[in-house]
Amino acid sequence: MTVNVEWVGHACFRIWQDEESVIVTDPFSPSRLGLPDGPAVEGDIVIVSSLEDVAHGCPDLVQGSPRVINALDLVQNNQQAEVNGTPIVTLGAAESPFHESGHPKDNALYAFNVGGLWILHLGDLGHGLNSSELEVFQNKCDILLAIVGQSNTLSLQELDVLIEKLKPNWIIPMHYLLWWPSKMRPLKEFLDRRAQDTLVYLRSSTAKFSGLSSGLKKPEILVLEASLDPRRMR
Repeated sequence: MTVNVEWVGHACFRIWQDEESVIVTDPFSPSRLGLPDGPAVEGDIVIVSSLEDVAHGCPDLVQGSPRVINALDLVQNNQQAEVNGTPIVTLGAAESPFHESGHPKDNALYAFNVGGLWILHLGDLGHGLNSSELEVFQNKCDILLAIVGQSNTLSLQELDVLIEKLKPNWIIPMHYLLWWPSKMRPLKEFLDRRAQDTLVYLRSSTAKFSGLSSGLKKPEILVLEASLDPRRMR
């Protein structure tokens, strides 16, 4: 069975195993990112790092009436939720205290299992994490959906520490300068910093995984194209 990971854009992904429920992570407000308003992607389950930030928690992007799971609610209320019969693992976090708006928002990281692969989404993480905080994700990070934009989020140095602790098999960059006006930094700065890792440009919006390991000693970085990038939709 194949696990599919499609990058929609920003911090939003569609993730599914063949013929299983489609999970949508951190859907964004289309108008906030220069797209027409209204549902744009299909999904059965939506997981958000917080419903307080329309760039990370806008279920209206998803067609129909998907089940919505707020990872921050799970943390704050000490609750659990499952996808595909396995509990979601969560950790509370916040945007950078130096947020340009002056009002950083609480959010949560979350990991979930699809087809035997643990996928860790960094939410809107704005600071580094120590070993004790990361312990909850030990052996639960085969694929890391990594924030690399460096604006109101953790630094690349802090991300390096996180990668070293969690040892993902694959890293998919997200949350970096793309098509909308932003102070986020371009992807190239992250790639230059991780030059020792294997880098694969898939020239597609979707990566397909059929095994639990890349077979490499260091993580493999997979660069995807955003499926809702308006520059590709014209």
